[in-house]
Amino acid sequence: MTRIIIPQLDVNLVDVTVTRWRKQPGERVEAGESLAELTTDKAVYELEAPAAGTLLAVYAADKSVVPTGFIVGLLGDPGEEDPAIAAANEALMTAYRGPAAAPAPARDRPARVRATPRVRRIAQEKGVDLAQVQAATGAEIIDEAVLETYLASRP
Repeated sequence: MTRIIIPQLDVNLVDVTVTRWRKQPGERVEAGESLAELTTDKAVYELEAPAAGTLLAVYAADKSVVPTGFIVGLLGDPGEEDPAIAAANEALMTAYRGPAAAPAPARDRPARVRATPRVRRIAQEKGVDLAQVQAATGAEIIDEAVLETYLASRP
């Protein structure tokens, strides 16, 4: 089993955007094959498979912003799992976001979650709070791919 980790692509790089996945869970990949497109402030990179195997899981949706070192996927044989990934990613995200700030003063209107009208309709039909989707995925704009990844990751 091999973890797919966001590499430190530049000395000053703190985070990247997983622009889009080229492979989906369940697909077989070879070492060096492009798995996803990553975007930084300065460049676009290809995230390559570190080993051959089946893409078992994806832990960052398209358009998600994640810190370097984040485990975005898992390669291995069908049926394998790595239960430590969730805890490792949560610890990394906590450190990335920094210490919790003092609560913001109450506003008349809650912050608006940016999502397409179709996604808003699907979320309403499925009883999903888009603010929770945004918090869980880190996506600035929630599109269908982000919502589908979130729904697939729920128990």
